[in-house]
Amino acid sequence: MDSQKNSLMKPSTKFLRFSLRTLILLTAATAVLFAVPIRQALTQKRGRDWVVSQNGHVSFSYKYDANNEQWLHNATLPYPGWLIDAIGIDFFTSVDTVVLDNKEVVDLSPLVDLNDLRCLGIYIEIKQGLDFSPLSKLPHLEALHLDYTGISSEELDNLRELLPGVRVQSAGHPDS
Repeated sequence: MDSQKNSLMKPSTKFLRFSLRTLILLTAATAVLFAVPIRQALTQKRGRDWVVSQNGHVSFSYKYDANNEQWLHNATLPYPGWLIDAIGIDFFTSVDTVVLDNKEVVDLSPLVDLNDLRCLGIYIEIKQGLDFSPLSKLPHLEALHLDYTGISSEELDNLRELLPGVRVQSAGHPDS
């Protein structure tokens, strides 16, 4: 009778019990699920920080309407501002456009961290013999605009061969 009484008084905890092994497995699965987006966001932030160190400018993809091919300057992210401030904008959107126009460009390899970069503008002097090959690692790059770079026609032709799917324009070469 006592055992019957105890079973009636105890709530069933069969479904609420977790072993330590289950908790560890759930934690590991959660870590794996979040690892890729966190890594992508941190990599993009590293690239964006390099652009800022060059006194360059960054525009994000949420402000560009690809269907109409125009910028929406009043566009906002559909997430609360406090959340964006807390964990960073790089978790919510990608860098679309970079403009380098303040310091002489001596290295382009940090731009590889901006995997979704669509458009790059360089409007300042570049180091003689600057290696443009890192740009070939950007799968979404569509346009490269050059101005005040002092790039020669031969270098421009080589650049177009290096980046066959990219529209390369230079104000110093009107035939381009």
